[in-house]
Amino acid sequence: MEIMVSFSGDSPAHPERPVTASEATETPLGPAAGRPHGPIQNGPAAAAQPRRRWERPIRWGRVGIQVVAACLIGAVVGIGLSMTPLRIALPGSPLLRQRTNVLIMGLDRTVSERNPKVVYPVTRTTTLVAASFDPASRRVYLLSVPRDTRTSIPGHGTTKINAAHAYGGTRLSIRTVENVLGVRFPYYIELSERGFVRLIDAVGGVNVHIEKNLNYDDNWDGLHIHLKKGYRRLGGKAAMEYVRFRHDPLGDIGRIKRGQQVMNALLDEFRQPRIVTHLPRMLRVFREDAQTNLSRAQLVALALFGAGLGPGGLVRETLPGSFGQSDWIPDLPRDHSLVARMFYDVDAESLAHTTAELLASPANPDAAGDALARVTALGVRLVGFATSSSDSPTAVILHHGDRRVAEIVAALVGARTVIDSPSAGGPDLTVILTDTTTAIPAPLPRQ
Repeated sequence: MEIMVSFSGDSPAHPERPVTASEATETPLGPAAGRPHGPIQNGPAAAAQPRRRWERPIRWGRVGIQVVAACLIGAVVGIGLSMTPLRIALPGSPLLRQRTNVLIMGLDRTVSERNPKVVYPVTRTTTLVAASFDPASRRVYLLSVPRDTRTSIPGHGTTKINAAHAYGGTRLSIRTVENVLGVRFPYYIELSERGFVRLIDAVGGVNVHIEKNLNYDDNWDGLHIHLKKGYRRLGGKAAMEYVRFRHDPLGDIGRIKRGQQVMNALLDEFRQPRIVTHLPRMLRVFREDAQTNLSRAQLVALALFGAGLGPGGLVRETLPGSFGQSDWIPDLPRDHSLVARMFYDVDAESLAHTTAELLASPANPDAAGDALARVTALGVRLVGFATSSSDSPTAVILHHGDRRVAEIVAALVGARTVIDSPSAGGPDLTVILTDTTTAIPAPLPRQ
């Protein structure tokens, strides 16, 4: 029996445990088996007295850009199974029937530099991964957006994209990413930094190859990284240090590559039969350190889809760009091409050759600004903009050109219909926004 699940595009303290892999900074691996070789060895950092979280001020933390992408597959499995009886994940369980976009966010925390006991109720995103589950191609597409990407945040000017969460929480982060990529994300998953560390520990650590010795000390920030080159099995703390290290010529891009390496290692752990024995601890991590607006049935559907991916089923990319003075400058032509392929399965040229005019209600400037940003990010050429009050519903009028592009634009601006109205000249599309057009659906509370 098959159960279809609806994915509406418009809806938007540690347990007692034995010593984990993170208590040992790194464990050397045997050259062949890839398993711990001999007793666990403590790294140089482990020799020092451990420092408690409240003994030092902590600034903005940094997590590998791509690591939470690996946590997605585990997160949807873990959250889904933690909230749903196991029998639902057997034959007769929900099946993914339509493309579903999920924004994955890794969060840090902010502690006062003057009083480390003071934790501010504000967080930035250290990780942004735009995920698209596509049952038609049997693939999961993961696009990493560097946290230093320079962009416009609605109501706050141009700055780094990771500040959106600090300014406006989950809603503003989703809205900003949608405007940057030209893609809607009705669903999200948030994972805390503590959740990442605890997840690595829960699976028993990950195997990585460290190409060179990594050494860095920041006494003010309480960050001490000392990892030896070679094949190592890293626990949660050491894995976090590995992906946080960025003091080499590649800077943040080197950190992204290390994040990809840890991501692949974590996925390898998820595929091991022994992962079943780690499920209880994994489930507790997801219950305590992850937030999502996906329903239980949706989580199970995504989990089963991810578990059934074949070779080449996981496609990973990073938003193209170049280094600025202290930020990442998007390469717009390459961005348009990549987004068109990963999220819409269309040729970027068909989008670039499409022209559109936008008629927006003067009473709804936020929706107009978002629609303008998203259509432009998509690569469609905007040839006209005007304000006009209208009682008709939000719509896209197709005068000539590719209907598939018209349908993409309609979904992007929240229009439910594409109206055919052939004409000899003028733009290919007319986009009409009304007084009631919404900028973004409000994220739902955790189910």
